[in-house]
Amino acid sequence: MKEITLQNVELSDIHNRPELITSLIYKKLLQTIDEAIICIADKRFDKVNYCLQLCSDLLTRLGFGIKYEAGILADRLEMLYQYLFDLIITANMKKDAALLSQAKKIIGDLDEAWDIAMKNEKAASFTGNSQVSNTALPLNPYQQREILQEMYDLKKEKNK
Repeated sequence: MKEITLQNVELSDIHNRPELITSLIYKKLLQTIDEAIICIADKRFDKVNYCLQLCSDLLTRLGFGIKYEAGILADRLEMLYQYLFDLIITANMKKDAALLSQAKKIIGDLDEAWDIAMKNEKAASFTGNSQVSNTALPLNPYQQREILQEMYDLKKEKNK
């Protein structure tokens, strides 16, 4: 599998592949933070503001893509995205490159982990050992409640 970069991915590559979109967003975040850090050093604060607003938008998009059916991991990821969002807002207000470096480190770790997970899933799907496709994701509490209510209603109808 070729390495995924912002330059070598085409629109046809990402069709029906949300995991690839997530990877690209991580890479764009890293690129934009690097650009903001350089602009802080050059005292181009208008460009810093633009870059960090883009980072905030990208983090918001990542948050919208969270699948809460995944359970506690999804909740933790949401908290991490919120932390990064707050960190970038604070860095923008203070024009603080150190805060951006901290955010970049966390996003870099997420990007690396995401790439490894994508490679492992692709390797597993080639060998037929994909665990993700063979197991159902746990239901969230609202879905569980709806199912229980439907079962209760069906049972009630049968007893009439």
